[in-house]
Amino acid sequence: MVENRFSNVYTRHTNYSYVEEQNEERTQQLDLKVKKLKNIIIEIGNETRRQNEDLKNYDRAMNHASDLVNHTRRRVQLLFKSGSWKIYYYLIIFSLFIFLVIYLIIK
Repeated sequence: MVENRFSNVYTRHTNYSYVEEQNEERTQQLDLKVKKLKNIIIEIGNETRRQNEDLKNYDRAMNHASDLVNHTRRRVQLLFKSGSWKIYYYLIIFSLFIFLVIYLIIK
């Protein structure tokens, strides 16, 4: 009976050690997963900041292009208001030339 009692205590101690080892191993695995997730989240944040900066740059570029187009449109309107028929002629020839060049590039 004494032998059985010591055996039972040893078995409980061994089971306790085994459970503790498993808990420690799982804790380490969970810690590694948390660190990986933290790194992924940091990378996502960095990528988001880079993309936001790119979007701001694209917005500035589009605003600049829009300003150029509006300025050019105003200049063309001023030319049309001058009433010269040669301006219309040159504009039509220039437009046809540009369309021809684009057609040849695409073809």
